[in-house]
Amino acid sequence: MEVVKKIFKAILILVLVLVILVVLALLGIFGYHRIMEPKHIEFMEKNGYCDLVSVGDHSLNVVKTGNEDGRHRIVVLHGAGYGTMLEMKDFAKNLQEDDQVIFLSRPGYNGSDDIRDEITAALVVEDCRKALGNAGVEKPYVLMPHSLGAIYASYWVSKYPDEIEAMVNLDGVCPQPVESPKEQDVSDMMYLYKLERRGFCELPIFRIEHPQFTQTEEKAFNYMIWLTVGSDAFISDSKNSEINGSFVWNELVPNDVPKLYLSFTSSFRSADEVREFLENSELKQRYLDEYSAGFTGSDDELIDYVCGKMFDEAKREREEVVEPYAEKIGNCKIKDMPGDHFLYKSKPDECAEAVLDFLK
Repeated sequence: MEVVKKIFKAILILVLVLVILVVLALLGIFGYHRIMEPKHIEFMEKNGYCDLVSVGDHSLNVVKTGNEDGRHRIVVLHGAGYGTMLEMKDFAKNLQEDDQVIFLSRPGYNGSDDIRDEITAALVVEDCRKALGNAGVEKPYVLMPHSLGAIYASYWVSKYPDEIEAMVNLDGVCPQPVESPKEQDVSDMMYLYKLERRGFCELPIFRIEHPQFTQTEEKAFNYMIWLTVGSDAFISDSKNSEINGSFVWNELVPNDVPKLYLSFTSSFRSADEVREFLENSELKQRYLDEYSAGFTGSDDELIDYVCGKMFDEAKREREEVVEPYAEKIGNCKIKDMPGDHFLYKSKPDECAEAVLDFLK
């Protein structure tokens, strides 16, 4: 009996020691992350991926590239992601010789300061206007939003048309009327948010490799990921996307500012066009998995089923969302460029040519 007690005591002590070590490790990781976070910003600043510009009680990342004396000041408004200036590098280099290209990040994104305020269209646009003014970027601007950034660009061009020379919308999320807009479910984003807040992003296991980037670009891109997903503003931005989109729809005012909507995902005109896209896409299997829910036929019939589903979705998006948006915002031309949502990465030269033709 005495032996059993000694064994039990030893096990208890061992478990207690392990618990203490785990707690100390977690505290160490958290503390190290808090020390390293400003160093990540410093690295980005040193290598030209971050330039913080004050807008009052916080600062936004405003990176100016290209020809400062060029014909246009093209302001890129990113979507609900991170590292856009790196992902757009091949696309942007086609514009930077003759134009200035400014990558403007919203609160919480890509090294911009985080804020606890609810993200609204009015807050974002006022922040962006202050940031560009304080960064010395002259008006008028050519707004170039991608994805969710189009919500804010649409509000901007409606409210302050005199500041905008033109808008080039890269497959943007269109504002649309919603009878009772509600907060979106962001529970799937909270996993990464909590990992970053606890400092786990500093562990090598969470580094993402990008063969298309240099070592410096890859480090900067990883820092942008974790600085973004761990911010309250990032969560609020996605959570309020439907609310902001509905608000902006009601605020849209048609005007004469020239606008181009480059339609990627909603521009397929037939199932055969979808098939051609899939056969040349590196993401073919992802699309097959995503659109095969409910399919019960043979493998040979799968591709026909998926192409039909994708075409139906594109047609519905075009007719019910994109075209009504283009009509309401006014003076907006739609150009079809069938492809995925990030076509500027896979076909940078073609996308840039479409932009330059429009600006001419």
